[in-house]
Amino acid sequence: MTAIMPSNRARRWTTVADGQRIRELRHQCGLSRAQLAERAGISLHTIARLEREHRTGCRTRTLARIAATLGQPPGMIAAVTLRDHVTAGDTTK
Repeated sequence: MTAIMPSNRARRWTTVADGQRIRELRHQCGLSRAQLAERAGISLHTIARLEREHRTGCRTRTLARIAATLGQPPGMIAAVTLRDHVTAGDTTK
């Protein structure tokens, strides 16, 4: 029997980015979208898409590159944090 390996796409780790926070931090750093994209090594289209949406999916590697370029830890621009997952199931609050 031959094992079926998932494609590389299926194995990519994804997260949810906070587009508004990315935009705020980019402005604080005095960067244009094009400058952020170039410095982070990602496309201008990706930066524009992430900033347009308040909460949008992206690869964790992309989020990490943007955060590093903005001088922030990835958690600062992630829309979903561990705390969100822990308290989501807590009905006592």
